Amino acid sequence: MFFNGWLLHQLKPVFFLNRLDLSLNILFLTGLQQAVIKSAALQLSLDILYLVFPLLMVLTVNSKKQGYFAFINCLFNFVYALILSSVSPLSISGFVGWIILPWLFVFTSVKGFYYLLNCMRYVFLLMFFSAGLWKIRAGGIFNPEEMGAILLKQHAAYLIHSPGDWFSRIINYLVINYRFSYLLYLASIIMELFFIVGFFTKKADKLLILIFLLFVLFDFFLMRINYFAWVTFVGCLWFTKYKEPGNENIETLRA
Repeated sequence: MFFNGWLLHQLKPVFFLNRLDLSLNILFLTGLQQAVIKSAALQLSLDILYLVFPLLMVLTVNSKKQGYFAFINCLFNFVYALILSSVSPLSISGFVGWIILPWLFVFTSVKGFYYLLNCMRYVFLLMFFSAGLWKIRAGGIFNPEEMGAILLKQHAAYLIHSPGDWFSRIINYLVINYRFSYLLYLASIIMELFFIVGFFTKKADKLLILIFLLFVLFDFFLMRINYFAWVTFVGCLWFTKYKEPGNENIETLRA
């Protein structure tokens, strides 16, 4: 975000946009958005805290302060993401990992971490599976021209600015050959719906990790949407293969 100029003090916002978001509207009642726009010092302070709080959480792991800094991270990242997404084109969905994953460290016990990790795994599975359901509910899956329309809307400014660019030619090809682009859209829906398997078994978690990484790369290349912050969720699938703490000796005796 720093190298691309997306931090608050780099954007120097002059206005904010509201949306149908209960959390955002409650935050706006405090007037924080007005204070951020008027104060360059506040913008810089929030950007610095956005970096410092995760570092403090790392430094306090396995200490009594771990839970406090984990909670502070969740709360601050949520507020920061709401403000930043209201003064820029950035979507708050890209910050989901930073908002909810610090909850893993709220409890300091090994068992607490184990159960939170498994809960977070189900949250992640539900987010992806529900995204596939939404495309069915919204009717996109029944529209062969859906992907072409999404690409045109997503890259309209780019297509006008650089019509002869290699990426523009790819987008134009996919829009014209809408049946092929629809197959890509259908494949992404199937990938999302496949995450329901994770609710019944953990044996497919490695496959789900691969599907998820392919989905992130596909989104980044074709849609120019950066979901790399979500890659941290891979840990929720990878580390839940370990057995519940305290049951290792029982499994050894059974073996």
